Amino acid sequence: MRRSLGPYELTRELGRGGMGVVWAAYDRAHDREVAVKLLSPRGRGAEPGTLERRFLREARLTSRLTHPGIPAVHDHGSHEGDLYLVMDLVHGRALDAVLKAEGPLTVEHAADVARRTAEVLAYAHGQGVVHRDLKPSNLMTTSMTTQDGATYGGIKVLDFGVAAALEPEPGETRFTAPNATPGTVLYMAPEQAVGDTAPAGDLYSLGCVLYELLTGAPPFTAGSPFMLYHQHAHEPVPPLADRRSGVPAGLRQLVADLLEKKPENRPASAAEAAELLTAWAPTPARETTRTRAADAEPVHHEPAHPRLAEITALYASGSPARALEEYGDLMATPGLTHADHLAARAGAALCAAALGRTREALDELRSVLAEQRSLLGPGDPAVLDTRYEIAVLLVRTGERHAAMELTRRLADDEGRVFTAGDARSGRSEALLGRLRRIPTL
Repeated sequence: MRRSLGPYELTRELGRGGMGVVWAAYDRAHDREVAVKLLSPRGRGAEPGTLERRFLREARLTSRLTHPGIPAVHDHGSHEGDLYLVMDLVHGRALDAVLKAEGPLTVEHAADVARRTAEVLAYAHGQGVVHRDLKPSNLMTTSMTTQDGATYGGIKVLDFGVAAALEPEPGETRFTAPNATPGTVLYMAPEQAVGDTAPAGDLYSLGCVLYELLTGAPPFTAGSPFMLYHQHAHEPVPPLADRRSGVPAGLRQLVADLLEKKPENRPASAAEAAELLTAWAPTPARETTRTRAADAEPVHHEPAHPRLAEITALYASGSPARALEEYGDLMATPGLTHADHLAARAGAALCAAALGRTREALDELRSVLAEQRSLLGPGDPAVLDTRYEIAVLLVRTGERHAAMELTRRLADDEGRVFTAGDARSGRSEALLGRLRRIPTL
């Protein structure tokens, strides 16, 4: 058995599945431990050269993803007929192993895993990357749950680009392709099985994963790939309440929405799903030590780009169109920090809302929020600002109930972060009061 691949000394096998074998390896060139995923193109129904070109294209694309929830890709290529990816070695447990050993998760833990996963998807979708193969074995929890439930740790989403690289030939369904496995079709959106790949397919897979986290099994479990596809495409999802009692009605409804047969009936984006999941995920005060510190006092970052304050003042003076152009120019500035880029995106969204593009602005703010949470922590003032602006836009679009739910949680979180002297202190309480006075129809 080969024990090395170029500069990588393969030390131990970590796992294998329908798409390849993963090894822990020592990178001699950089004196570090890495993970190496080997994918054999043989027997996959296409010319090896075609698969190799597709694989290398996807590897180049996904290697540009930089997010705390995505292992960094360090190298990729082909060696003696095998394709390989070299990436961060993630120390943790795959969720399929957690479910097998411990059974379904608590409601709060399941919602937390799903929220963090949705935030990663929101980032990837914003970069034009669809995962295509989301399932528990591709989700790694990077720290253990404490006995009192206070810390759930992080989530790493594995194998971005791998499913795309090994897509069936045009016109060939996933469940009839060579090497198709029920383990993949268990979580596959109906439209994806027949070649329609889009972000909405990842949301359906997220719904399958969340269903399994709550019940211990995915919604459909028929033996053959074809029968699984038929169930996903045509049969109603078994009611979650029949498999587990005590799951809040709102969370059951969200799972049902994620598992809608038609993509257009699912949540509009991964960012929207992440925001909805915060209703059942742990509050910032119950997350990690780093997060609890963020709740106690604002996290200190590098000073914001000076142009941000200038453009914000321009917007406030009643010139949203000019401010929108300025935000665009700022986002194109070389060397802009990730935090400042997100702040500029949020500002541009508010300009768009002021120009009447409210729905577009709402979707963009949700996407920004997902990235800000991962980058800055849920207790950062910038995160709270974005949540507040989302609540305001929800009021503007007539979504009073959603606005009230968001604002109620936000008021509690702001009370832990903003002091009495901060101009933002009490703003969510005031908005909540106005919402309560709006008569219901």
